[in-house]
Amino acid sequence: MPDGTLFWSAPLGGFPTPTNPTAPQASPGPAGPKRAWVPPPPPGLTLRQRVEQGERENGLRCDDMSCGLGPSDDDPEPTADLARVVINSLGDGTSVCGHTFHPSCLVSAERVAGWGPDSESERERAGGLVEVSCPVCRAVGVIPRKDWEQGAQALV
Repeated sequence: MPDGTLFWSAPLGGFPTPTNPTAPQASPGPAGPKRAWVPPPPPGLTLRQRVEQGERENGLRCDDMSCGLGPSDDDPEPTADLARVVINSLGDGTSVCGHTFHPSCLVSAERVAGWGPDSESERERAGGLVEVSCPVCRAVGVIPRKDWEQGAQALV
């Protein structure tokens, strides 16, 4: 009202609240864009990740993400040779990383990445060693030629 009198109203539960229509009212500002709902992160590893980790610890699966020799849903008991190779450094022969691979998994990963010897003469020049790169961490090292050939034969 223009005379400045206060009006009493009882919007909730009969408790009067003073209102002054002439007083400036705080207008609610824009609330901003509403964020899309995102599910919370999982509490830990998925069931598949836990199973694959257990298979790695028991020597049934190598560290290659696409290990073809480890157990699968269709073939729970692998029948292939489960020997593993470690990538060594060229100079002192120590391992370049902590990852281990089945020879055929390493050969397959190297062929996909474009590594590995192209010809027999290139293999011979390397002194019985084949230069490879770890498919997981990309550390460069060597493996014995017999392990490379064993993996190549398993892929045929």
